[in-house]
Amino acid sequence: MPVLETYEWCDFWWEKTDKRDKPRVLLIGDSITRAYRPKVNQLLKEAAHVDMLAISRAVDNPSLMQEIGYNLSQEDFRYKVIHFNNGIHGLHLSHREYQRGLEETVAYIIENCPKARLILALSTPVTVEGRKEVINTELTDKLINRNNAIKLTGNKYKLPIDDLYAPMLGRSEYRAEDGLHYNDAGESAQADMVSRKVMEFL
Repeated sequence: MPVLETYEWCDFWWEKTDKRDKPRVLLIGDSITRAYRPKVNQLLKEAAHVDMLAISRAVDNPSLMQEIGYNLSQEDFRYKVIHFNNGIHGLHLSHREYQRGLEETVAYIIENCPKARLILALSTPVTVEGRKEVINTELTDKLINRNNAIKLTGNKYKLPIDDLYAPMLGRSEYRAEDGLHYNDAGESAQADMVSRKVMEFL
């Protein structure tokens, strides 16, 4: 039985489902991904349709693969690029547990969508609530370990890495007050980085 958070949620989005004129991109992630998805779609509107699975599930939760599987099973949509950003949820997991769950999830995506180019994103840093300029060292240290696991997994499967961590570090002007999320400027900066990385493989 996986450890659940106080609130668990799942948000599917399929863009312009009546269109077959452009390749499709799938963004998989959490609330960070959900925030930048509309901006990525706008930046890539001439090149692709951008779908999304935003989800609170940690990599040890079987529901994560089930919901990814549901998305990938849609016959009408075949993805050219998948951008995967999952590291902030599931803080109960040890480094080793996260590494194992991440590798299982990545292997599942590759097996079920072998023609897509999978990109792994590094998680963004966390600041102290109400103090945008102060890093939450406990959570950020855990995320650094997870980002290292993402890099190792990327090397193992020869996958590109999208570094969303370093460009957000020390940028208090991008942050929301809760320490986890970003304001409009921060979301725009992340959308620009994600879009440029995705365009490398379209």
